[in-house]
Formats: sequence, structure tokens, C-alpha cells
Amino acid sequence: MEPLPVDVFQLQRRDPVAWTVLLSRVPELADVIVTAVNAEPLWDTALVTPGRAKVERAHHMRRYILTLAGSSDPISFIAKQTNAAEALVYQALGDPAATGIVPCHYAHVDGDAGWVILADVPDHFPPATWQPQHADAAIATLARIHAAHWQTGLAGDATLPHFLHRPEGPYPWEALQRDHLPLFEDGPGAILSRHAVRHAGRLAPRLLEAANGLVVLRDLGGWPGVLGESHLAAAADLLDDPVPLLAALDDLPDTLLHGAPHPGHWRLTLFEEQYLIDWSTAQVGPGVLDLVGFLERYPLLYDRSDDQTGEEARPRLRLRDVSPLFEETAIDTYLLTLSVEMGRRFSARAFRAAVPAARCLHVLTTWFPFFAQWIDDMPGKYVWQRVNRLSEAELAHYHVGPMAGMRPYLAGVFERFLRAYRSL
Repeated sequence: MEPLPVDVFQLQRRDPVAWTVLLSRVPELADVIVTAVNAEPLWDTALVTPGRAKVERAHHMRRYILTLAGSSDPISFIAKQTNAAEALVYQALGDPAATGIVPCHYAHVDGDAGWVILADVPDHFPPATWQPQHADAAIATLARIHAAHWQTGLAGDATLPHFLHRPEGPYPWEALQRDHLPLFEDGPGAILSRHAVRHAGRLAPRLLEAANGLVVLRDLGGWPGVLGESHLAAAADLLDDPVPLLAALDDLPDTLLHGAPHPGHWRLTLFEEQYLIDWSTAQVGPGVLDLVGFLERYPLLYDRSDDQTGEEARPRLRLRDVSPLFEETAIDTYLLTLSVEMGRRFSARAFRAAVPAARCLHVLTTWFPFFAQWIDDMPGKYVWQRVNRLSEAELAHYHVGPMAGMRPYLAGVFERFLRAYRSL
């Protein structure tokens, strides 16, 4: 992406001249003149964790609406304040747009921060409306993104973090203890071994958070019907020695990872286009991490009433009906697409063998930390002891309603986790 003779502040101040210069780079808009620029904040349903959601004004995202000379129809773009990693992705891949990447018209990087201007891509098929063919198309596009950056391009850029390795080497035990002293004081440090920290690299703090969740869950006696002693013992074993898990993933070729490719981060259009948005969690690592992240989050839906906007909107969690064959079909689609794109450079057998490791890592670093936070958010820990006896109305009163509805889903999550652990 070539630099523009305007700066980021002119664009942010809605200078029509600056936006006219910006549009001059777009072939179909090269001759237009911008006469006015308006901006509106976007409201977003933020997935804080898989079990929680909140609606917030996305100050970091705005829709810029441009009035053009001689035209009654305005055009719009999305501007986003983000981190350097996401700006790098769009800077390198958004102009011209690569497969699955939203067209980017401007990217500015300032230290660890970034600011990008993106095409205002329509979302004709929101996640709640997806049919199997939509999921299949998204997974195939995800595979093509991975294939395009298989051990090349951005996968080797030092700006993007590796899912495991730290440039400065292993995470020192003393540094981890210093940086996360409250967790050590509460006991998780006794579960996460020094051996684990030595091999965990960038994942050391996340595994410590998982250990914290394990301590909390053990203290509460697990969750009957969802996860019991066998699940807790499996987690404890992996936190004591994660090498079998991490080695299986680290042995795979690196590619560009999105980091959170769940359906909420896709835009599907009537023209059979699939765009993966929000690359703020971009990193380098094995593609199986993205695939498992998609599979595990696919059943979760967050809806908002059509008659509610802004702060009055309340996300409602519900679960998507998923065929028992969905996962195998999705994995087959991903593997077939990669095979077509890469030929002999890709080993489907090695990739499939690493799925259990990716699943174990996903559950450890997603759900165990979440449970610890969820318990802290309760008005009183005694609620946990009653959670399986409370009605839906009572659960809602105690602000644990969403989790009650997720019992069947979470039971499946941890059963898959246990099977994956046993196959490592």
C-alpha cells in the first residue's frame, strides 16, 4: 500500500479534501469530489468471553459517510482504531484485497497502535441465519487464507506474535510470579509446574489463568453434569506437563492465524463473498488452531432485538442446532481445500492428528479462565451450589441465566476435551 499525501489526522478530522485524495486511489471513484464527511459510532455486540456478551459503543469503530459532488447517494467506509498487528494485516493484504480480507484503503501504524479505513462490506447473512452451506463456505475461505500464507509472507513477519514462541525466550518463573502475583497467592502457581512454564512460551500467563480456573472449580466440586473429576484431572495433567500438547502443534507448519474466526467475525454477501474481519488477534501458528476455534464457537449465537439499539439492546444467548456430522464435514472441507491449494506441501494426516491438541489448548485457555471470572462475578458463591436446582427465572435473577442455557453445550465441550486429552 503506497503512502498518501495526507495524514491520519486530516482523515480523522473529516477533511473533505483529504478524503477526496483518498478516493482518488480507487479506480471507480478516482474522479469524485467529496463535499462533506459525517461520522457515526458503531454499536457492537462484543463477545467478552464465549459465555458472556455486552453491547457497547465501539469508540474504536466509526462509519464515515461521504457526500459526493453531483450525487445524491453518499458512500460509506469503516474506520477502526486498532493495534499494529491488525493494521499490518490490512496494510499488506487489503490493497488489493486478498482472499477473505476486507478491502483496505488506508492503514496507519504508530508504534503498537494502528488506524485503518476499510470498505463497508455488507453482511447479508448474519450468523443467526447461517445454513450449512454458509459455514462450509467460510471454512473453505479460512483454508485458502491459511494456504496463501503457508510458511511465507506475513507468517514470517516479526510484528505478528507467534502463538507459542517468545522472541526473548522462555518465560522465567520468577517473572511470571512477579507479573501475576495475585494468582500465585491464591494457589494456581502450585498447579502450573516450572516445567510447564519453561515450555509454554507466550502461553505461560494463559496457562496460569487456566490453573486459576482449575483451582476454583476443584474448590467448588466441579459442575455436575458438565465437568467432573475426570475433566479436572485431565486439565491438571496438561498444566503439569503440556509438552505433548504443545509439541504436536509446534511441529506443524506456521501460517497466518486470525485468532478468533468464529461466525461473528465473518461477513457473507449475496455475491458469494466471505470476508473475515477483526484481525486484532492475528498471530502466527498452525492453522488447526483457527479451525478448532471456529468449530468450538460455531454453536453459540448472540442475538439482539430488532427494535432495540444502542445501550438498550440486550444480547441474548442461544444455541444453534448443529448436526452430529457437522464437525467431520467441516474438517473434511478444510483439509480438501488445503490439499487443492497446496498439493504435496500439505499433510492432511499430520493436521488431523493435531486436532485433539488444538482442542485441549482451546478449552484450557478459553473455558477454565472464564469459569474463574464467572464465579467472581456472582453475587455470592453459594449460588454455584444451587445452580443446578434453580429455575431459568431464578438463574436470570442471579445473572447466571446464559450459563444455564449453555449446560448441554458445555457438557459437549468438556466431553470432547476429555476424548481429545485421551488421544494425545
